[in-house]
Amino acid sequence: MQESLARVHPRMRASWLKERGVEDPYYTSVRTDSGSGLRCIGRWSFGPSYDVDGRTTPSETLVALARGSGVSLLKFSRQDSLSIELLSDINAEGLMCRVKVAGTLLYVGSRRGLEIYNIANERSPVRLSWIPLPLNDFDVQDSLAYTISGGYTDISDDDSFRIYSISNPANPVFRGACRDSGSIVSVAGNAAFLGDRWGLYVIDVTNPTSPHRIGSWGSDIEQVHARGSLCFVTTRGSEPGDITFHILDVAVPSLPHQIGSLDSAGGNDVCLIDTLAFGAGENSFNRLTIVSIADSTRPRLVGQAPAWGWSYGIWADGLAQSAFLGCHWEGLQVYDTRVTSAPVRDTSLLGSDMADDICIVNDRAYVATVKSGLKILDVIDPRKPTTLGSYDTAGQAPVLWTAAALDSFVYIGWPRPRFRSVDVMNPSNPVCAGTCELFGYPGDMAIRDSFVYVVEDYRFQVVNVARPREPVLVGSCLSGTGQYFEVVLRETLAYVAGGPNLEIISVADPSDPYVVDTGARFSMGLAVRDTFAYIPWAYDTLFVYSVADPADLRLLSSVPVGGVLLSDAALGDSKVYVSSVNGIDIYGLDDPSLPVHRGSLTSPEPVLRLTYSGGLLYAAMQEAGIAIYETTAVGVSEGWQVLRPAGARLGVAPNPVRDRIRVIGATADARVAICDVIGRTVTTPVERKGGAIELDASALRAGVYFIRVCENERMVVLRIVRP
Repeated sequence: MQESLARVHPRMRASWLKERGVEDPYYTSVRTDSGSGLRCIGRWSFGPSYDVDGRTTPSETLVALARGSGVSLLKFSRQDSLSIELLSDINAEGLMCRVKVAGTLLYVGSRRGLEIYNIANERSPVRLSWIPLPLNDFDVQDSLAYTISGGYTDISDDDSFRIYSISNPANPVFRGACRDSGSIVSVAGNAAFLGDRWGLYVIDVTNPTSPHRIGSWGSDIEQVHARGSLCFVTTRGSEPGDITFHILDVAVPSLPHQIGSLDSAGGNDVCLIDTLAFGAGENSFNRLTIVSIADSTRPRLVGQAPAWGWSYGIWADGLAQSAFLGCHWEGLQVYDTRVTSAPVRDTSLLGSDMADDICIVNDRAYVATVKSGLKILDVIDPRKPTTLGSYDTAGQAPVLWTAAALDSFVYIGWPRPRFRSVDVMNPSNPVCAGTCELFGYPGDMAIRDSFVYVVEDYRFQVVNVARPREPVLVGSCLSGTGQYFEVVLRETLAYVAGGPNLEIISVADPSDPYVVDTGARFSMGLAVRDTFAYIPWAYDTLFVYSVADPADLRLLSSVPVGGVLLSDAALGDSKVYVSSVNGIDIYGLDDPSLPVHRGSLTSPEPVLRLTYSGGLLYAAMQEAGIAIYETTAVGVSEGWQVLRPAGARLGVAPNPVRDRIRVIGATADARVAICDVIGRTVTTPVERKGGAIELDASALRAGVYFIRVCENERMVVLRIVRP
């Protein structure tokens, strides 16, 4: 099901699921979030680009790109040369469906509702209000907002089409509603036009308190854009790439009728500029089209150009003389449309895709995104993760599912060769350092010492990376498990989650790995500590196994999980976190053999992978990017404030601390001290070893402490936890 959902635009998913007799879990989840010590403190919310809008003045163009569960605001100009500047990023409540710019206001629509932002200062947007409503789409006209939700929501069927007064953007007021399904909405005059697979529906909105249907037309509606007495509609046929652009006369809204049409134009989105209609396609119709609508009875194709990736949104402007496409994994594509008969792609930027895996090393996060490569994030301040660079694979037909990092190298999967080492010493410009060929495509990797352990379908492999620029395949074994999803290393064993079985593989000799035992339990992830393995069964149960004897797995307990389609587990200090299509469930491990449910937290998108590091839980949320959760409730309000000395990258490891802790990146003459929560200095031995400073923490009592690092007349405060 997730494989199918990944190929369906979010505006279409509710109806797509309804046709197959399945309720959309995004809409039907009714569980109450309790958190239980899990608090989201930061997000990098970027994934596929779904929509784009903007505004133009004679001096500049503002572009709003809706991608993943966030919006990026960019300044664009085409004067002496092309110039694009990222002004700000916005983390929205849910997965994007539509974005609109109107003067100094930005309207953001997602599965979690309609948000209104003041963007008078584009570098510092301020949210004015939020209407919590799971949207398929919305439109804005004058002082009213028109929303359409899916058929499976927590609101009644009579309320699927709603109208709100936004005359005061800080306080939207509900006006009226009616029962009408739809994935797309466009408003012109006193009529709203809703489109879905079953047809185009015309809603009379003359009285906003009493909207009602007055007409309908056609079927298989892909896109709708109404203007004046005309409605421009794109329909999709039964064959791939079968797209038709229609022009309807809606002067009498109750009697819409076609007056013109054109094959192979329009697409998933349409933007009208004067006498031109710009269209963006997707799947088998990946191109930009420009159609003359000067004669509405005879639309004529005047220009087209190929587009890279599936295009979900388009915005164009005559002053900017450009078309902007929001594309699945290519991000924002900019086309020069000064010659409408021959549009030319200028550039693409901000490409991203589903976040499938995340690896944390010190203050960097390495994110594997399926179709747009490796993203490198700075997470030294977890409240504001920022993009440092990317090893971009867009346009090369890759599928990147996993990443493993050590020192200044990251190891990733690739179509050919299937294993690559990437030098990330300069994160803004990562480069391929070495390659080697594997038997199949990596599903997950784990790294220890100078070996990378790779799992793929039906095979487990070991790559020696003692020389990162010359990786060598040194060991391999077959398995009875069909698909491998995750590998965890403990001592001389590799625990592998997959389908239909869990497997334990001996890696005592990396050149000769072999299967020790197999357990009949399908799982996409797992977590192992001491003699316990925590295995989220793919459907709705967390199983706990004893692995004291790797050749004889024993089931100790099983507990139900509130979410469905479980995908991963991660261990904190005294908890295990389980991810699912709904979010994250938290279990206490006072008794490691019997987890006790402590709470749950809903995420903007299904969580595929969890990584616990330094008291923080990192969640790879597929199309919604990365979320960072604080897992330790300490009652201290230092708020993750980080002041960086010039030229230094400071970090501590490990955190939570056991006996010794290293301060990484400090200068040789730095002064280091440990303080408790009320500011008293704790005496502890300090050793300097090469580029690191080590402190003896064995005498510290359990609690929260702060490491003060003073150098170059500046002080950095790093928080640590002693469990």
